[in-house]
Amino acid sequence: MILLREKLMKETKLPLLIGIGSRIRKSPYFDSTIKYGVTGFTIYNRMYLPTSFSGPEKEYHSLVNDVTFGDFAAERQVEISGPDAYKFVRYVNPRNLENCAIGDCKYIILTDMNGGIVNDACLLRLEENKFWISPGDGDVLSWLQGISINSGMDIEIHEPDVSPLQISGPKAGKLIQKLFNGIHDDLGYYKARETSLNNIPMVIARTGWSGELSYELYLQNRKFGDELFETVYEAAKEFNGAVIAPNTIRTIEGGLLSYQSDFGREHNPFTIGLDRLVDLDQDIDFIGKEALKKIKKDGVTEKLVGVEIDGNPIQKVPENFWPVFDINNNKLGRLSRCFFSPRLKRNIGLAIIKVNSAVPGTPLIIESPKAHLNAQVHELPWFPAEKSTNLD
Repeated sequence: MILLREKLMKETKLPLLIGIGSRIRKSPYFDSTIKYGVTGFTIYNRMYLPTSFSGPEKEYHSLVNDVTFGDFAAERQVEISGPDAYKFVRYVNPRNLENCAIGDCKYIILTDMNGGIVNDACLLRLEENKFWISPGDGDVLSWLQGISINSGMDIEIHEPDVSPLQISGPKAGKLIQKLFNGIHDDLGYYKARETSLNNIPMVIARTGWSGELSYELYLQNRKFGDELFETVYEAAKEFNGAVIAPNTIRTIEGGLLSYQSDFGREHNPFTIGLDRLVDLDQDIDFIGKEALKKIKKDGVTEKLVGVEIDGNPIQKVPENFWPVFDINNNKLGRLSRCFFSPRLKRNIGLAIIKVNSAVPGTPLIIESPKAHLNAQVHELPWFPAEKSTNLD
């Protein structure tokens, strides 16, 4: 059966898909991803999300050297609107949004009453009383709708027809310049505005999950999905553009976290290094405020760290968490994602371990399915996110 599957995939260049039907949604770019050689999908927010085209390492080189673009429509938006929209958004997250103006984007976390992380997300303020929350994989729409029921606030919450297409890489600014004839050259980091491309309606934002300079084109009408994809594809040829999937290697290098992969609701912002998104001194109340105060006062027992791992190059992301031990065989925690970094010539990964062992240089032993691997703690990130547009 395995040989037959591999033979079929090799001959057709199509991924092995599970359960195609109305229950699992297709993005507006689905047909385009098939056309341009997708080789695998995962399920993300009940939608097919590409995982590979030419392979993680080849896509990585395109990402860090040229320009790439891909289907990120599985980042489903949650729209919050109405007279109390701003008040509600402040209530469901611990970041101080007093200076969040129209056109601003903010990286936020959503916390529960115990301080656990419901999800992390990008917040876009499009109008005075209209916000989009762009979360990771999870049930954010249901969570926010549930919170709103007894909030007493005058708001509407729904999933709009919005589908991000992400453009990333050092030449991303030049590709955007070409596509829009330079009208968005002044778009600042984590800023957004409404626009159109060949009469295709969208919001453009200087946001993204890549580790490189990124823009996201938030398509606002799914019927234009293939047309937008083709337009970007043709324009990207000048810059050696490539269609890629979310790149594990570069996101690990940049310390960019993936909800449910690297952390979950059992973790709090202080454990995973996102305490900068928590303002406990705000005059307003927000969900989890008292719990987070206690966590900060008591201190955390675990911490998310980078790890460098000895051994042969790791070319596949772990399907399950790998246990992490100290040199005396005491269990410390678990490793989530890891991969071989072509730039570093080393295996690198992300782990959550006991805080007393989370010191850079601390030796570790990681239990992979095939062997015990020597490793050591490394400070995050290896390479910070790039922000320059590289425009003249």
